[in-house]
Amino acid sequence: MPAESHSRDADLEELHARGLMVPVAGIEARKISDTFTDARDGARIHNAVDILAKRGTPVLAADNGTIIKVGINALGGYIIWAMDEQKRFVYYYAHLDHYVRGLHDGQQITRGETLGYVGTTGNAPKDVPHLHFQLLRLNPGTRYSEGPPINPLPFFTTTSMTR
Repeated sequence: MPAESHSRDADLEELHARGLMVPVAGIEARKISDTFTDARDGARIHNAVDILAKRGTPVLAADNGTIIKVGINALGGYIIWAMDEQKRFVYYYAHLDHYVRGLHDGQQITRGETLGYVGTTGNAPKDVPHLHFQLLRLNPGTRYSEGPPINPLPFFTTTSMTR
């Protein structure tokens, strides 16, 4: 097995061992539908999970790490990109109603910290508030948003509560 493949497998094993916090307050992992391979817009695969919750429910950091980008885009609406402390994985939070005041690029975040609130911005159906949560591998030499997607559902180990 090539060294790169072995270290990549070790990265996934380590992520599985530490687990991710469900990034929406009060939602249990077992109640999240697996929408990872669902079709979207007839032309693409979702490559994420949608976590349904009441509008305004706190969105929490799934892991310790650093905010890469707080912004807005057409598909995701109000979005946050973050990476884990080891700089191996990227987390994408989308369709937020709004962010926590003062949230900024480069900010260190702690697992369970409130980052924003569930909403329907971007291309989300206006009557289905949810968090679009995506897990990507961070590949050296590529943009943080271009790494291969990984289904986050098997990595959720902790039900989120607000802090």
